[in-house]
Amino acid sequence: MRSTVLRTALTSLALVLAGGCSSPTGPERPLDGKTLFLQHCARCHGTDGRGVPEVPGVRDLTDARVMEQLRNDQLKMVIRMGKPPRMPAFGNEFTDAALEVLVAYVRSLSAQPDAERELAPATP
Repeated sequence: MRSTVLRTALTSLALVLAGGCSSPTGPERPLDGKTLFLQHCARCHGTDGRGVPEVPGVRDLTDARVMEQLRNDQLKMVIRMGKPPRMPAFGNEFTDAALEVLVAYVRSLSAQPDAERELAPATP
């Protein structure tokens, strides 16, 4: 009797474990720099990266001359540590992978040719 109970329990456990590995736990969500930017940065930098009028002195992330002077590690440090008094520190809110994706997206904002940047509408 005891061996039957033990065998049944082990069989059930094996089935659960085997099924758990093949069953999806939910949809994987890829890291998206634009989404991260819109969720965390756009309130000050605007959806286009130029900054919003309500936050004077915010860095224009579309300015290629400024952005090319900043290394990725500097951008990551500013995101993590902030830049008082205007930019809040995000600390460890972003994983290293998410921070990489966010920095790449921020870099893309200044990669537009000047003619396209001048034609792009400013954030209201």
